[in-house]
Amino acid sequence: MLVAHRLEVTPLRRRELLGSVAAATTAATAGCNSLGNALTGGDDDPEPVTVETIDAPGSRAGSTVVPEPGRVTFVEFFATTCPICASQMSVVDDAYGRVGEEVQFLSVTSEPVGLTVSTEKVASWWAHHDGSWPVGVDDGVALARKYGATSIPTAVVAAPDGTVTWSHTGRATASRIVAEIRAAGGDSAP
Repeated sequence: MLVAHRLEVTPLRRRELLGSVAAATTAATAGCNSLGNALTGGDDDPEPVTVETIDAPGSRAGSTVVPEPGRVTFVEFFATTCPICASQMSVVDDAYGRVGEEVQFLSVTSEPVGLTVSTEKVASWWAHHDGSWPVGVDDGVALARKYGATSIPTAVVAAPDGTVTWSHTGRATASRIVAEIRAAGGDSAP
């Protein structure tokens, strides 16, 4: 037996509902979209952010701190719904192959994993696009806020002391990524 429940839509709930629909429509039509106005500007907090990593090719389930103290850090913010992010995967893979394990290398999604997208879907997308380095979930967008990553794809390089030395939104070449990683590490970067 099917029972219908009536949802009372108060003026406040109606505004919330309309705002959510408008945001979802904008995100769907934009492709690679903004992560939200709440992320304007970087976070001056020098403390690292703990990011949950997922089980996927090149990645193990667990957690990591970003940036990792004493190492050059590269972070790429992406979404499984972003076609530019998908096309950047081979570029980021090329850069990863050139810099090796001396650099903390991580791709992070700020999608609501566990709500609208599952961990399994992210891992499947990752495998389909030949990801071979650690991948994580920026639950609560703390890392995106720290780096002012308001759009995707966004790449960030931080020096061993945690200082951001380069941030770029959109497409980038592997050569540019590698050059920025090397510049952040001085002579110690590969």
